[in-house]
Amino acid sequence: MKPTLKKRSGVVAFVRLTFLLCLLALTGFTVSLIHAQAREAAAESEASYDNVVVTPHRDASADRAMPSDLREVEAIAAGEAHIVALRKDGTVVAWGNNGAGQCEVPADLKEVRAISAGGMHTLALKSDGTLVAWGGNNHGQCDVPAGLNGVKALAAGFTHNVALRDDGTIVAWGCNRSGQCTVPEGLKDVTAIATGGLQTTVLKGDGTPDQWGHFPMLPISTERLIAIAAYAMHTVALQKGGQVVVWGRNDYGQRDVPAGLEDVVAVAAGSYHCAALKADGTVVAWGGNNLGQCRVPRGLNTVRAIAAAGYQTVALKADGTVVAWGGNSPHR
Repeated sequence: MKPTLKKRSGVVAFVRLTFLLCLLALTGFTVSLIHAQAREAAAESEASYDNVVVTPHRDASADRAMPSDLREVEAIAAGEAHIVALRKDGTVVAWGNNGAGQCEVPADLKEVRAISAGGMHTLALKSDGTLVAWGGNNHGQCDVPAGLNGVKALAAGFTHNVALRDDGTIVAWGCNRSGQCTVPEGLKDVTAIATGGLQTTVLKGDGTPDQWGHFPMLPISTERLIAIAAYAMHTVALQKGGQVVVWGRNDYGQRDVPAGLEDVVAVAAGSYHCAALKADGTVVAWGGNNLGQCRVPRGLNTVRAIAAAGYQTVALKADGTVVAWGGNSPHR
């Protein structure tokens, strides 16, 4: 006997419902698969970036306080969670997190003319052109290449270092997971260097930059560059006219240079933020501000140098005193 119209409609409705349920199930599976793949890709990306991103929540038991009598500072450098100061007498002092001994300045260290701070290590350039390194050495970043001399500038990355020699060539050592220590063959006439997390950036004599390692990018600009700074996965550069250009990742707006920013004389880069020193001695900061690293202290002026790294920003005032702010500036 043929099914009635009502029964036939019921069968059609059942088939449609079954199809819809199957479609939803398939969609859910697809979405779950996409999410799983995304999580897997993110984990892989984080794994390749695990030498750069450090959680701001760290063990503070190893922190060292900034000396209360710190004066006559000539230069400053900021690491992931520690700060280094070079005094006018050529001695060095460091404070902040000391989990890997990055704040344990060698007792006999003197006649220093430049400093740089990495993830968990510290570098010092002596007046004779040689380098001294201490702190974390899990990737050989404190193993200064034998015979390295004639150095005029240095830059400490998270787990690698770069040294600029008097002849305009550079030497790099430490972690080379992303090729950040593989200096391009024939590179010369370098005038400035900067190290990000997994990358190296240099400025050549003609004012153009070069970059290699993980996520290399270069700005689209015809303006001559005169200074560079880098950290994590972005680079900030100072143009000849006093303007700022930033390239690389923009997770937290670190590439969004404040409108009207000009008359800049120095730049610095943290994990997800940038800072600029203006000719009038004031500081401007932008980008990630989750721990106050972009919250410039009210009334801060007469600044003559800045540094940034991790989630902190540091300023050296004209009177030789130091001011620091942000989440990784303990006892500031």
